[in-house]
Amino acid sequence: MRFPASGRPRGRMAETAPRPDPAATCLDEAQALVDAALERAAAGDWERVAALDARCRDAIRRMMERIGAENPGPLAAGLLRLRDDHHRLRLLAEAQRDSLVEARRLSALGRQGTRAYEDNA
Repeated sequence: MRFPASGRPRGRMAETAPRPDPAATCLDEAQALVDAALERAAAGDWERVAALDARCRDAIRRMMERIGAENPGPLAAGLLRLRDDHHRLRLLAEAQRDSLVEARRLSALGRQGTRAYEDNA
């Protein structure tokens, strides 16, 4: 087999060489990470959610770096699903935050009540 000056074979073999990390692969990775984060959020494992979210953001960053070389049209449906699922995750996180704020407020009121009782006893 003869090779051109570039040192790579012509024809089919050159076309089938895998491209590293195309945008679609990064999008699939981000979606899998958001799905896992939603599962962990439902289980109340917020530390794991934070770690998964950070990895998801990294996958999205890599996707954005690669999307310029590809036609973004085929990614549109996946991007919309990712956006919707990430929005659901954000709503769950906000609800958890609000719950913690309320628990802290009630705890502070309880301590105030205990102090008032002890001061007047």
